[in-house]
Amino acid sequence: MAINREQKEAFVADYTEKLSRSQAAYIADYRGLSVAGINDLRTLIRAQTDAELTVTKNTLFGIALREAGMAVPENLLEGPTAVIFCYDDPSAPAKVLRRYADQSDFFSIKGGVIGKSILDEKGVQGMADLPPREQILATLIGAIQGPAQALFSTITAPMREIATVLHGHSDQGEVEG
Repeated sequence: MAINREQKEAFVADYTEKLSRSQAAYIADYRGLSVAGINDLRTLIRAQTDAELTVTKNTLFGIALREAGMAVPENLLEGPTAVIFCYDDPSAPAKVLRRYADQSDFFSIKGGVIGKSILDEKGVQGMADLPPREQILATLIGAIQGPAQALFSTITAPMREIATVLHGHSDQGEVEG
């Protein structure tokens, strides 16, 4: 099915808009996967993550990557290509993709793009191994909060000691009087 120039421009504009909202874009090969299979994967991704799977034309997706100022992984844009646009936490869609690829003979992860960085299949697998965003943030806050509490305790310790001594002296004054 041939598409005209206006349709191509619309595809590029759509891909560029999706890339501008994305934290990452994962690229997969769906060769041999049925239409029902690709729709099942689409549904699975939407249900479990804030991501979207789109079957793309390689040349048009490459143009959109350039227009979005992102790296263009020419070696990944060969054969049937599905792109998963990750709008929030990039690790969640990577987990879904890895599970699906492990269960399917017709679906494989090629790699992905995060800003100016190109990921190979192992890079996407590494993203799948990351803990959820909320857990990373909680760990970071804990790492920052611990030293801050220790510093606060160190700074306020002399004042607490003075207050304790004064309170002790006031108690003795009441007993003696």
